Parts: sequence; C-alpha cells; structure tokens
Amino acid sequence: MAKCGNANSMGKFRRMLVWLGRMRHSRGFGVQSPWAYRMVRYVINEHYPYYAYDSLSLSYPGLEVVERKICELCLRLANSVQPSLIVNFDDSSGAYGAYFNAGCRKAHIEKVSSDISPVRFLDMLNGCGGRFVVRLVQGNGFDDLFASVCSAARAGSAVVVHGIHTDSDTNRKWRRIVREEPGIVTFDLYYCGLVFFDEKRYKQNYIINF
Repeated sequence: MAKCGNANSMGKFRRMLVWLGRMRHSRGFGVQSPWAYRMVRYVINEHYPYYAYDSLSLSYPGLEVVERKICELCLRLANSVQPSLIVNFDDSSGAYGAYFNAGCRKAHIEKVSSDISPVRFLDMLNGCGGRFVVRLVQGNGFDDLFASVCSAARAGSAVVVHGIHTDSDTNRKWRRIVREEPGIVTFDLYYCGLVFFDEKRYKQNYIINF
C-alpha cells in the first residue's frame, strides 16, 4: 500500500512540474490562429462536463489520471471532427474505443494492433470515404504506420500520437513529424501529440498546457 501511495505521489508531483513548466501555454494564450484557438479552448482544454463522462468513469474506474484525460480528449476530438472512421491501436481495456464512440456514434471504429501491415492499414484508411481519426501508440512499426496515415489523409483528419516525450526515441520521432511533415498543424500536449491534416492551414506547432 505504501508503494502505491508513493507512486501516486510521484505521479502527481511529475504532473505538477509539467503543468508549471507549461503554465504560459494555458487556455490558448498566445495562439493567433482562430481555428487553433478554438481547438485549444473548446476541444483540447474544454472543461465542460460532457454527458458521457460519468457513465464512462463508472465503466472504466481503473484508469489513471493522465490516461483518463487522454480518453476524455479522444471523446471531444471525435465529437469535433465527426469522422467516418476511427482506427484505435492497442486498446486492451477498450476504454479508448468507448470514449471515441461516445464522441461520435456514427463513426465506424476499427480496433487494431501495431503489428497490422502498413498495406492493410492504408487500404482501411483509403476505404473510409471521409475524414478519419487515428490513435497511434509509438513502438515498432510506428514510422511505417504514420507514413500510411500521411498518404491517405484528407483535410480535417487527425491523429493522436501517444507518448511523444516518453524517451529520446519517441521525442525524436515527434520532432521529425513536426519539422518535416507538410500540410499539418500539430499540438504538443506533452503526454500525447495531435496532428491535423489540412494543406490550406499555415504549418504550425503549438505547445499546450494540457
């Protein structure tokens, strides 16, 4: 029990340090683009208690603080984008899929693992006939999977990339996306990154206190 308490205290302390380090990036402060400002205020950092939060919290009581924050973000993202397809990687508990579904019930949700072939994944994306949202977990094959996303992306499609600052490798991959990928707007939330595809928007990376 003591070890669990210590782990919780360390996690809370770490989250506080992250929050303090990004305090000047809160609630859209300094964001000039109206679209990006709305995304920060009303999707990324929206504090309104969505109708499904309570029931989902009861269904998935074991989620730790950051994981639940990202799950709720997935709900809001799906509600904002209204995609035709959601591709949900490595969701062993089913929590992310449930939150996505609560945000956009019309979307077809594909639950897949990271060992899916890039060709099959690309066919899945190309066949959706509209915008898509992909939740990607960094690991083996990530680069090929993200390349498939970029190849199939339509304006308004989005990707949630987990663990962008977990270690030097994930950090490097995220920086490469931000720096080299054309036609995207990115949001660095520390615990995850959001990538939006739209060649008409000015390429920009926003650091957000999430």
